[in-house]
Amino acid sequence: MDTVTAALMELLTPEGGWRTELLARIVLSTLILFGYVVLLARTFGSRTFASFTSYDFLTNVAAGSLVASAILGKSIVEASLSLLVLVLLQSGVSAWSARSEAAQRLFDNEPVILVENGVLREAAMKNARVSPAILEQHLRSAGLTDVSGVKFAVLETGGKISVVKLDSA
Repeated sequence: MDTVTAALMELLTPEGGWRTELLARIVLSTLILFGYVVLLARTFGSRTFASFTSYDFLTNVAAGSLVASAILGKSIVEASLSLLVLVLLQSGVSAWSARSEAAQRLFDNEPVILVENGVLREAAMKNARVSPAILEQHLRSAGLTDVSGVKFAVLETGGKISVVKLDSA
């Protein structure tokens, strides 16, 4: 039991122990970076920190990692500069993707038709790694109980499944 307690205490104690300076640095760097992230989001638009495509998602994960590194590190300057570069890169890629089909194909996922005119496209579901349970959840959200009432169910570029009912449904 003493070994478990000692290991737990070591896990819960920062390197060098708890100090007022450590707590002040964490609180101040968190406040500064929170303001910085809000400033970047307002400057470069809402897409910067929203998840639309797998590329946007990865950008958001990297941004979160940079913010955490800055909060827990000794200096926020390096991580803040890296975050700015990441946001500028994401902004450039999203602008390029909006203007170029080649860039859009490179950075964005293609929509995948999962159901067409009441027929389940099993190969497409398998390739997109969408389980029947997930599809059924989205059908229920659209007020349907089975695929027979579906004109189209599409896995969109951002990972959301859109369901369009048949006219008779």
